[in-house]
Amino acid sequence: MRRVIAAILILSGAGTMVEAQALKVPAGCRATAGAKASFEGYADKIIHDKTAMEMILVPAGGLTMGGGKLPLGAGTKQYHVTISMPFYMGKTEVTNAHYRRFVEVSGYDGKGDIDPDPFYDMYLRHWRGKSIMSQEDDYPVVWVSWKNATAFCRWAGLALPSDSQWEYACRANTTTKYYFGEDQDAFADHGWANTSKEYNTHSVAGKLPNPWGLYDMLGNAAEWVADDYVHHSHVDRFGKPPTDGSPRLDGKITKVVRGGCWSYHPIACQSGSRYSTAPINASAEIGFRVILPLKNVASNNPER
Repeated sequence: MRRVIAAILILSGAGTMVEAQALKVPAGCRATAGAKASFEGYADKIIHDKTAMEMILVPAGGLTMGGGKLPLGAGTKQYHVTISMPFYMGKTEVTNAHYRRFVEVSGYDGKGDIDPDPFYDMYLRHWRGKSIMSQEDDYPVVWVSWKNATAFCRWAGLALPSDSQWEYACRANTTTKYYFGEDQDAFADHGWANTSKEYNTHSVAGKLPNPWGLYDMLGNAAEWVADDYVHHSHVDRFGKPPTDGSPRLDGKITKVVRGGCWSYHPIACQSGSRYSTAPINASAEIGFRVILPLKNVASNNPER
């Protein structure tokens, strides 16, 4: 770990005194300008150097998942999850600029991590002029499979959030349908859905953030998470999901997708909405967001 020193000048009657306030940051990161000390002195906002991505520190806490009814109307079973350790999460979805840096530096050819049927040829279609989705740097990357997303994470030293980490960060201690309340008509102020005039992705951070400063958690591009998909109503058959914030990885065929997207109605873009698709599938609707866990870091943080 390394420390970023912010000098604070304090004027007193005896003269000028300099007080140093240390902001801890993970290795390979730096504090964002104006960042403040949070959990155990960690900066609340950082820049991840390898990707140039800004990340927000999500505090520890807990949430109840599976409550109420999902958009398809299937009853769900509730369970409580404890997020015992804070983690950094991308302020926005992974953008074309972030992903392009990965491809250019690593030489990664993602077609090996996508449906091999040449009939589909889905990988990064927007980059190759085969999609109306934008290639511009500040738009979310789409046409990437779960396997493409995890390849990016391996290169960057980051991770996909677990299903519960994603929902916890999205809700930001709220319990309503949306992190901004129950009013569906207010969705247009917070996310891009099919009520927008243009039926495609939009530049990130173009709407209001959630209470923890995360943008586009609902709408724009849907987001891959780490977990295998099991519907909450099927826990008696397949076993209960993890309650410690870790991902469910028990060999199911499909992976969880969260947040809804630009082509969905706002009713399908709720904080608790969950969908699934195969990890080799890519589409114009799905991108991803990443995290940097602090587990096993805060208790072992030598200065250097």
